Amino acid sequence: MAGIVGYGVYIPRYRIAKKEVGTPWGNSAPGEKAVCGSDEDIVTMAAEAMVNAINHSDIDPTEIEAIYIGTASSPYIEQQIAPILAETLSLHPETTMIDFSGSLNAVANAVLGCLDAIAAKRIKCGIVVGCEDRATAPGTEGDVNFGAGAIAMVIGTHGTIADFEGIHTYSTLFMDRWHATGDKWVSNWYDYRFDREYGYQKHVIEACRGLIQKLGKDATTFKHVALPEPDDRIRDLPAKMLGIPRDNLAPVMSSTLGDLGSCSVFISLAGILDSANPGDRILLASYGSGSSNAMGLVVRDQIEPKRKRIVPLAKYINGRQPITYTSYLKLKEHLVRAPY
Repeated sequence: MAGIVGYGVYIPRYRIAKKEVGTPWGNSAPGEKAVCGSDEDIVTMAAEAMVNAINHSDIDPTEIEAIYIGTASSPYIEQQIAPILAETLSLHPETTMIDFSGSLNAVANAVLGCLDAIAAKRIKCGIVVGCEDRATAPGTEGDVNFGAGAIAMVIGTHGTIADFEGIHTYSTLFMDRWHATGDKWVSNWYDYRFDREYGYQKHVIEACRGLIQKLGKDATTFKHVALPEPDDRIRDLPAKMLGIPRDNLAPVMSSTLGDLGSCSVFISLAGILDSANPGDRILLASYGSGSSNAMGLVVRDQIEPKRKRIVPLAKYINGRQPITYTSYLKLKEHLVRAPY
């Protein structure tokens, strides 16, 4: 059975209060979000998360036969990030390198790609990396809420700390967010209730319900549940309808780090694994572009001896440095000094 051999996260240290971003535009939200520094982008964050994951896995990078990147923040339309990251690990040119993009479901799709390659016995071990820092415009909903961060997971069949018990996918033709080739930033419809009920809520519920039935379990079987967090309240809706106890939901991150896009649920998973016990069952579900992947995992004994090798999510959350809105605008290059 394939599972997670090791994982690592990276969160930038800069934080800005969402209220400070939104107040000048009449749009606000509680909490704060993580922001990339001037020397950070999705590639540098992904590289840091990748190194942390490999150190936690206690494997030699030469054992990695595939690298799968998931992001909705790629600066490229025709170019891949995976080969750049492969270079940082000195991976062999025959290593499979694939980018998954175009959706907030990208990281989940990358996980599926890696698991399929292992099931087909094409590879024995791969690494899945997610990284987000989505483009926004001043005064938009994304400007207030979108955060930055990265997650990496080494996936294989030996030395696993959490095994995948099952996966269920639910997808339809539903469009709520998009970033067209001619656009500088993410756009979305402004009927949030419609997006929430017929997009996020419907797809997450159907994916989770299908997985629970497939596994022959009850929703209360899962001690830990991680759902995507565009904001800190939306996940309560599908959780209630699925019969998931509120206490079983992972700690809220959207008011601490912001909306982390396709990385959101997997960074929540990292936080869960930081303190999970052997035998615990975990339910997680992704969502993006009218598609949701629900995954069930069970924690294994190997998590305990590897725990001393992890850089916990809490370390990044607590290592924060507040910045002002002016500094944020400069970092995003929305405020640029005029030429002399």
